[in-house]
Amino acid sequence: MPKKNKESKAPKFDASVIDANEQGAIAALEQAGDKAQGLIDAWVAKQNVAALQAVVASESKLRKQAKRALAVLKSRGVKLPEPKPAPVAAPAPQIVHEAWFLVPDPAGVAVITIGSHSSGERWNVVDVQVHEVAGVIDVSPGEATGSSIRNAFQTTRSRRGILPTPVPVEWARWRIAQARERNAKSGLVIPLGMTSAAPLLEPVPEQEPISPLAGIQISDDDLSRAKTSGTLHNEPEFRGWLPEPRMMQELLAKVGERLGPAPDQHAPENVNEMFDQEITAATDRFFTPEVRGVIAERMKDCAISVLARLGRDRAIDVLATAEASKRAGLITSPPSEIPFLKSFFQKGLALMAANSGGRLSVPIPQAAGKNP
Repeated sequence: MPKKNKESKAPKFDASVIDANEQGAIAALEQAGDKAQGLIDAWVAKQNVAALQAVVASESKLRKQAKRALAVLKSRGVKLPEPKPAPVAAPAPQIVHEAWFLVPDPAGVAVITIGSHSSGERWNVVDVQVHEVAGVIDVSPGEATGSSIRNAFQTTRSRRGILPTPVPVEWARWRIAQARERNAKSGLVIPLGMTSAAPLLEPVPEQEPISPLAGIQISDDDLSRAKTSGTLHNEPEFRGWLPEPRMMQELLAKVGERLGPAPDQHAPENVNEMFDQEITAATDRFFTPEVRGVIAERMKDCAISVLARLGRDRAIDVLATAEASKRAGLITSPPSEIPFLKSFFQKGLALMAANSGGRLSVPIPQAAGKNP
């Protein structure tokens, strides 16, 4: 019986399989099953370099065999094209986080805004209102465009005279977390928006981050700046700061008692002196250590905005006045010797006069025995 030659034992493949391109090579190899090695040999015989290179670049178990097959072809003088580099996955879009701080209003409410976005995408943003005692009082998460955020900030500027100040995101998250802890003490329910805003509000730093005011230290010599602190009320951060209405009414009542039932008998200069004396007394009554402590903390927050707008020197004026206010009546002078504190009442009287056509309504006590 004649012997069968080696070629007669080689598996047979359709021409379409032998001529498979790089896109169809892997599927053809899988369909070959236990004849896969034979298909590789057929590709060598056909010099189907594209199919062999596709197998080398794949996750197939026959990568090594295909690589050896290419080496065989190269040794036979077949020119191999440079293998195509594996496609590089596009980098994930970088997400940018930013934060802004709107300093406390006269009621002690500050607003912290945190936003995130990737290039060309809308912003995810949350506004968190925090109160110095109550804690977190409102949370407003949502989406916005960059232009709508800028427009909202300009609206704030038209209302408050200042823009929200850029601050580190970690510091913003820390302040919100600290405010949230105050909710447990005040009993105020935490707004529902905190949950949906969590991706922006977390992670919270384990330790207090560096303050936007880091690097500014107030020395005892700086406290002398408080002597000219009345001009701070010209800054938009402090324009709305006034004493409580009841304190203004009490001040006017004290002046009325001194004027007596015949106010016209007093010379104008004497009336002005009475007002100044009663303003001094009202300042010392109103600014107790507790109130001065609250004022000082608000001033420190306002210094963040002042620093961004006017620079370090003016921020030191604010911080020095805040420290002097805390110490007033304890180490150096009574509150009334700090122009910033005394100006609360002077500004309050000016506002009352402006709202009443330039005149102050001073309650005058009736003369004894005279019917009202």
